[in-house]
Amino acid sequence: MALRITAATTKFGVVLVAVILGLALGFLAAFVLGPTAGALTLLAVTVATVVFCGRTFRADDEPTAPPRPAWRLTGGVTSSVVMAVFFTVQGLSTVLALVTDDAGAAVAVVSALVHAALAAAYVLSAVTQRAGRPRAGRQREHSPRLG
Repeated sequence: MALRITAATTKFGVVLVAVILGLALGFLAAFVLGPTAGALTLLAVTVATVVFCGRTFRADDEPTAPPRPAWRLTGGVTSSVVMAVFFTVQGLSTVLALVTDDAGAAVAVVSALVHAALAAAYVLSAVTQRAGRPRAGRQREHSPRLG
């Protein structure tokens, strides 16, 4: 049986551990290999966390047995929008850091692109979920076409 996480406290704990692990590995890589390696390590942990959470976290009303479609990263539209905004802000802050100091320009560009891709993935998740959700109180009426 595949790992599925449904409890909010467990989800919070997983994300907290991922943040602490990302910072620790990022600082270690920066200390041993330099700031570029630290930044790239932190990016890799971020992407791995998004993939892991997208595959294992489940909403209360979401079935746990079948795997999610690849495009679906969250249990609902709202959480997808929140995550898209979060990664957009992350990407913009990276761009602002690049404007103020061009010492790590290549890493900042890569970071901004990765954050933009993550934000786009969450937007796709939100839009696709919204399109597939039946609207309450509205049923589609099929009227015959006039030829």
